[in-house]
Amino acid sequence: MSDYIRTRLFNSNKKVISLDEEASAQIKKLDYELNKIGVNYNQIAKKINTHDVYQFTSDDREVFRQVLVELKKCFSVLQKYMERVESDKN
Repeated sequence: MSDYIRTRLFNSNKKVISLDEEASAQIKKLDYELNKIGVNYNQIAKKINTHDVYQFTSDDREVFRQVLVELKKCFSVLQKYMERVESDKN
């Protein structure tokens, strides 16, 4: 997923994109959600790296499930705006 997003963002013709209020709000929300995901990943990594032998708990699995749900939401928003940019380009 991240390779796809990087490719779409950085390997295309450079273009200035103007966002309306709704799009700006969505991007800000997406930024906030991605930051929360990063915090969760850091907490998991710290817990795993702190112990020599660590077994995933049901709480860990729940965190991973929540992260996956949030990533899917973020990807959906990004896909929506990438499609808008693509249609504006044509």
